[in-house]
Amino acid sequence: MCNNYKMQHKKLLFISAGTLVSLVFLWLVLRFSPYPALNSFLARPNSIRYYDRYGTLLQITPLADGIRRETPQVIPQYVKDVFVFSEDRRFYSHPGIDVFSLVRAVYQNISRGRRVSGASTITMQLARLVSNYEHQETNPSLHRKIAEIFNALRLEARLSKDQILELYLISLPFGFNSEGVGTAARTFFGNDLTMLSPAQIFCLAVIPRRPNLYNPHNNPDNCISAAKILQNNFSANKKLNSSWPLFVQINEHDWEYTASSVRRFNYPFEFPHLIRYVNSQILKENVLTGEIYLSADLVLQHYLENAIAGNVMQLHSSRITNGAAVVIDNETGEILAWVGSADFHNSQTAGQVDGVLALNQPGSSMKPFLYAMALENGFKPTDVIADVLMNFGNSEVYIPRNFNERFNGPILFRTSLASSLNIPAVYLLYRLGVQNYTSLLYSLGFDSLERSADNVGLGLALGNAPVSLLELVRAFSVFPRDGKMITDTFFVDEEHTAKTIFSKDTARLICAFLSDSNARVLAFGAGRSFRTSFPAMFKTGTANQYQSIVALGATQRYTAGVWMGNFIGETVIGRTGSSVPAAIVRDALNFLQGQIETGFFQDASFPPPDNWHLRKACAVSGMIPTEACISVIDEYAEHGETEIPCTWHYVVNGRSETVFPAEYQSWFNAMTRQGTLDYSSRPLEIISPRDGFVYLLNPGHLQGVSVGIKEIPVEVIGGEGDVLHITHNDRTFTINRPFVFYLPCIPGRNRLHVKCNDEEYEILFTVD
Repeated sequence: MCNNYKMQHKKLLFISAGTLVSLVFLWLVLRFSPYPALNSFLARPNSIRYYDRYGTLLQITPLADGIRRETPQVIPQYVKDVFVFSEDRRFYSHPGIDVFSLVRAVYQNISRGRRVSGASTITMQLARLVSNYEHQETNPSLHRKIAEIFNALRLEARLSKDQILELYLISLPFGFNSEGVGTAARTFFGNDLTMLSPAQIFCLAVIPRRPNLYNPHNNPDNCISAAKILQNNFSANKKLNSSWPLFVQINEHDWEYTASSVRRFNYPFEFPHLIRYVNSQILKENVLTGEIYLSADLVLQHYLENAIAGNVMQLHSSRITNGAAVVIDNETGEILAWVGSADFHNSQTAGQVDGVLALNQPGSSMKPFLYAMALENGFKPTDVIADVLMNFGNSEVYIPRNFNERFNGPILFRTSLASSLNIPAVYLLYRLGVQNYTSLLYSLGFDSLERSADNVGLGLALGNAPVSLLELVRAFSVFPRDGKMITDTFFVDEEHTAKTIFSKDTARLICAFLSDSNARVLAFGAGRSFRTSFPAMFKTGTANQYQSIVALGATQRYTAGVWMGNFIGETVIGRTGSSVPAAIVRDALNFLQGQIETGFFQDASFPPPDNWHLRKACAVSGMIPTEACISVIDEYAEHGETEIPCTWHYVVNGRSETVFPAEYQSWFNAMTRQGTLDYSSRPLEIISPRDGFVYLLNPGHLQGVSVGIKEIPVEVIGGEGDVLHITHNDRTFTINRPFVFYLPCIPGRNRLHVKCNDEEYEILFTVD
């Protein structure tokens, strides 16, 4: 008897151990077996709620299939309880399948000969959603049901009940391209989930049963009736905790209000280009987040959108069909406005192209970076740059021209930048080196130049290489930042890094030049486009052939940029200047200044450079003025700089006389001018053509070469004598001053030798 008991006890232990091992093995299979569909489901993108810096909703982004699926910050417990009661009352007690409901459903369906009820638990429904996400199965089958049960058990082994419920509630389809309770609350009642009334919650809970039948947009009566039944059953449940009685007391007036509160939510569509760009970066980095607060300001955005759209409408006949704008906060690098086009929805003008990121020739708006580089390499504000006819290049002749097709002779450094003269800019680049300047532009964030910088050459000084408006504005903001470049950001209070591009004094000098309205008069006159009641700096640019026009502006706190033109490369006609975008930039800065003056921010004037001081300077030579100098200005000089009295002006017979250096020979002799020319102030030099020039008789499309030339102009400056001896190939002749003459076009290699007294100069050039 005892032995038999022991054997039975041993057998029971063996069976129990085997059962336990089997259960453990089953749990391990459920827990650790590969479940790629779940991994894909958990990694799927969700809709993102975008807000501006002040909390205004900008967009709830749709997914690729047009569905919106929000992830609420919080799903209230009462919402969870209503959906659990509606869909799976034993959710917290079963292991993923409800055996009692399954048996009941089988019995009812067999006894009535049709499908009367289902037995799918919340976990099984979630398993179905997970499978459908990858395979889109629609036809029910026994195989699918078995797989659904197995996957439900796998979900229970891997996730907690709360995780399963929350994943279910944010994935549940409601129709109308809405998934999840958060999106459904907004779609059907135009409100956040946490703001819905109890009656509205019960309405939401019945919609997933049959979205076409119960959605309150098309069938409000059906929805309210089903919700009332659910609410009555819910209220009668004795297992609810004490916090529910107030919640479930819903009267008829509440139901009437719920029926009247149904409305289609008008999803906002603000900042379309910016949010598309930010969203693509988030998806690229696989960052899953429910809501994002951008640094952008919707009020400023609307201001700029209206300004651009209004001007485009007025200037359509000039082929200005689009515009773009971007504004950043200099202190933080935050993007405050981003207008990608005049009308995002206008397909005829390519409105979905983002003008902030599109590459366009910036024209003269690039010149401040070149002049800053010149200051860093020894040039000074008192330096004079010759704005005269100059030839540059080697194998190709490059002859830059000013916008107004005039030569202005000697121009001070400040004026040549502020008035945006082309010849001085090309001269600076020729002196500084294209490669050195290109490296500087890369450090300023002009990554787009990698595609074209090598092919532009000296044209880079005039902005002939396409860049984006964002790159321009970001780089321009270096100047009010005291030469430091910080990473721009789309988010509020995000940490940024800074690197020094220019010295503090260089940046402050550029700010002083570009905020000087008097220095702009030569090229722009006293136009109102640059007038502000506060310190502001401006720079404009017009692309080659006028395909686009650009304006940049900055205060100590903000930098703004506007581009206008078209996306198909047509020449802008009628208005070739930058007055329109400049006026928009000015107005944007005025708008921001209004915020400053009302106390939102603090702004300041551009500070003066630390190691420079203002002193009197001759307006022509930049030297210390003497009694002979007629025009005197204030200009910056470096502390400790040697002060040289002006050598260009003399008093002769009680009158001031100007003596220009030899390099102004062609400009001086082009028309009758007051003064004289000091021909011997320079060593003998052939300034045109340059050594190595190639003249093409049939140049075709090459830029910067003379078309259909019959004679080659030659200019020689300097020398102590007044007679020049010339040898061109085998031909010899002499001329008197000024040393300007023409040579015949002789195909092949040409040798030009000149001699003046004891000085000689020789070059070789080619005519093809």
